[in-house]
Amino acid sequence: MRITNLIVSVGIALGAIFGVGTAGAADLPAATYTPAPPATAPPPAVVAYNWTGCYLGGYVGGALQSREVNAWDPRSTGGVFPVGTYYNPAALPTPQQGFDNEDGNFNYNMNGSVIGGGTVGCNWQGASPLVIGIEGEGGYLKISGTSIVPYSKYTGFDSVSSTTIGDWNAALTGRVGYAWDRVLLYLKGGVGFSDIRSSFIDACSAAPCSPSLITATGSIQQPFWVAGVGVEYAFNREWSIKGEFLTLGMYKSFAVCGAGAGAAAGSTFCGKYNVEGAYAFKLGVNYYFNAPIFAKY
Repeated sequence: MRITNLIVSVGIALGAIFGVGTAGAADLPAATYTPAPPATAPPPAVVAYNWTGCYLGGYVGGALQSREVNAWDPRSTGGVFPVGTYYNPAALPTPQQGFDNEDGNFNYNMNGSVIGGGTVGCNWQGASPLVIGIEGEGGYLKISGTSIVPYSKYTGFDSVSSTTIGDWNAALTGRVGYAWDRVLLYLKGGVGFSDIRSSFIDACSAAPCSPSLITATGSIQQPFWVAGVGVEYAFNREWSIKGEFLTLGMYKSFAVCGAGAGAAAGSTFCGKYNVEGAYAFKLGVNYYFNAPIFAKY
């Protein structure tokens, strides 16, 4: 009997336990399903600027002399006046005259010039930041100066000397630069061209001027070296702006000659002029008409 009661009690207890478990399971929320997130699209390509391409452009700026003009009072080449005779006798090396230079030499400054013109060129850039190119330019430049010849002070300051660089200039240069994406820092150098001319004129023969007259002129068109540095910034694939500094190596000497008239008739007089070069400062804009597009990821 006792065994039977024990079996019944154990069965009742197990039934209660399983009943409670089943009821608890029925109260749990239903399992939910979370779908996998959709595959994300790759980020858009970043367009890297490349300086390869050809361009047309324009510039404005200013130019000024690098040093004073050196000039020498003309001397006779023969004839009525013996060879070596100065046109202005005060130019003869005589310290008592009170001049700083005792060999007929005198100096004077030239005024600055507004400049402007156009450029055409091409660049090439590979996978590195190095950029190389070639550029041609041409435009307006006129640096000029006029001075009374100091040795004519005893004859009414009647001798006038003038020098002009321009009215035009041109250059063909190479460029080598380093690019930081849209910023290009570059060096450039090559050959330049312009007209350099000077004159020595005495057009006054009435007192207190001397009775001598002369119009002596000379010029030179030899090429000269050009060197400088610049920085260029690209707004987009087509347009850029640049600033540039150039040295124009016009270190040229040439003769200025003319026949004497009036009391100086019968002789030709020649002086020497030495032009010491110029500096140019430019702001410009370029249009790249065939620039490629490169992408990096």
